Amino acid sequence: MSLTEDLRSLRPGRASAELVTSLPVACYGSTTPLQQLASITNDEKGGLIIAPWDKSVTGAIESAIRDSQLGFSVINNGHQLILALPPLTMERRDELAKLAKQKGEAARVQVRQIRAEAHQQATKQKSTGELREDDLTRLTKELNELIDKFNEQIKDIVTEKEKELLTS
Repeated sequence: MSLTEDLRSLRPGRASAELVTSLPVACYGSTTPLQQLASITNDEKGGLIIAPWDKSVTGAIESAIRDSQLGFSVINNGHQLILALPPLTMERRDELAKLAKQKGEAARVQVRQIRAEAHQQATKQKSTGELREDDLTRLTKELNELIDKFNEQIKDIVTEKEKELLTS
């Protein structure tokens, strides 16, 4: 899942199906995105209505929503779930902004892991003679430049989301 999609679940104060579509639900012995288990619509009161196609997963969907850090109050009427969105307090907005930073840091960790794996593979190729020393140096420099660009994009995405959360 990309950082942008992950941050989409952090709401700035209004209901949207995007808030829960990718929410992982443990059912059928695996984890499935909510959008594959139910229809999600907005109601006239500004909340969301989740209507599972298979009523046996209603409890699992409810648990996934309650376990998420999205702050929904959930009403289960047996055949559908109604999600009410309480107004965001400044404290909750700060919590969501902190969560956005954590998600950004997790993305940076993934990028660093990818860099380490790529560098390890290039070093292995150098030791087997497939790659020369100057090629390894050039690849390392290009890899670091690419990683720096990704880190800058992550920073920009998180900063934009924080701004949205704190001002909406």
